[in-house]
Amino acid sequence: MTTAGPERTAVDTLISGTVIIERSENSVRTFPESDDSNSVVIERIGPRTHKCPLGTRDAAAVSARVNGRELTLTIGSGRLFKRNYRIVAEFDGRFVSLRPKDIEATTYLNGKPHEIEKEFGEFTLRAGGTVEVFWALPRKVLHKTVEPPVPTVEELLVGYALAAAFGTGALSLTTIVMGGRGLDDALMSRDRR
Repeated sequence: MTTAGPERTAVDTLISGTVIIERSENSVRTFPESDDSNSVVIERIGPRTHKCPLGTRDAAAVSARVNGRELTLTIGSGRLFKRNYRIVAEFDGRFVSLRPKDIEATTYLNGKPHEIEKEFGEFTLRAGGTVEVFWALPRKVLHKTVEPPVPTVEELLVGYALAAAFGTGALSLTTIVMGGRGLDDALMSRDRR
């Protein structure tokens, strides 16, 4: 039996050059194109139990590292409610998180999921492993312009790795209850990722 090597996708981050996303059946690795020693690795160390790209949403069955340092993940179960798709990552005393926005996109935050004023931007995982990003823009809040945070290279790599490993987006409860138009198509699209 021949095992294929990892799939590689190059993504232009628009703010920090090109990031390479390397995916295999049980791991995701992200690194800048210019420096593959600076990387984030997320590996499944247990059995495949979920349809997400990595194959599990069980934190006990996942090992994650940022440049060799521990990356602690709190992973939602990925069931029914959008909040169950949230992921919080902690490294070096910092938190970053993914919070589903809609059926395709996930908001990437500098902090925990409730810290919406610290939005880096939105990730969308596409077929073939590409991760699209829309970086947050400055916005006016109570007559004051709020500048979004700019991720460090490590935060950038963590965000891309989380999106590639666990997927993006989630169905809202309203869509599920109402049996929204295109629900079957949306579910089939998510399962193909």
